[in-house]
Order: sequence, then C-alpha cells, then structure tokens
Amino acid sequence: MTIGKSEKTKITAKAGEPFQIRIWEDRTKGGCRWVPTYDTAVLRLLGDEYERTRNIRVTDSGMRSFEFVGVNPGQTTIEFEARYGWKFSAEQHLIYDVIITD
Repeated sequence: MTIGKSEKTKITAKAGEPFQIRIWEDRTKGGCRWVPTYDTAVLRLLGDEYERTRNIRVTDSGMRSFEFVGVNPGQTTIEFEARYGWKFSAEQHLIYDVIITD
C-alpha cells in the first residue's frame, strides 16, 4: 500500500438496486481492513464479506466485497480507508463518486 495514494471511480446505480464494490485486501501485515465512510441518507450497506483467495499458511489476503443499495436518488461519495488496528491514520484511500438515479 502506498501512503497518501487516492483513486477515484464513478458509479451510477438505480435506487433500490444493489451494487457491489470489490477491493483487494492484504491482512498479512497486522490486520489491514478497508473501512467505508458514506452518506446514510443516500446509501445503505447491505453486506461486507471477505474471501481469502491465497491459500498459503503465512498469507492472509483476498477480496473484500461491500454491497450497497441506494435508498434515495442523489449524489454522494464513498471513501474507503485502509486501516490497521494499531495506527491512527489510514494507509490508503479509495474514493467512489456515486450517483443514485430513480
């Protein structure tokens, strides 16, 4: 992970229809986890799942899937921060601009 790196992606979805965001997560070095921040007036989190994809005893890495649904039309941002439990600051940020339509 690169400190201070930010990526921005656009998503358009219909209100009431779920959409997924999948992010690579490497928990090997101290339990890094992606944590989302978003406007709950526009979006609701339906699910947060982790699937380990590397089958090696010393590695814990895989794909993290977040499933959201737009509850009201509008525009918002989902910001994911890669966080370690023992650190106060995030290692990496991913930013998604989300437009929810009728």
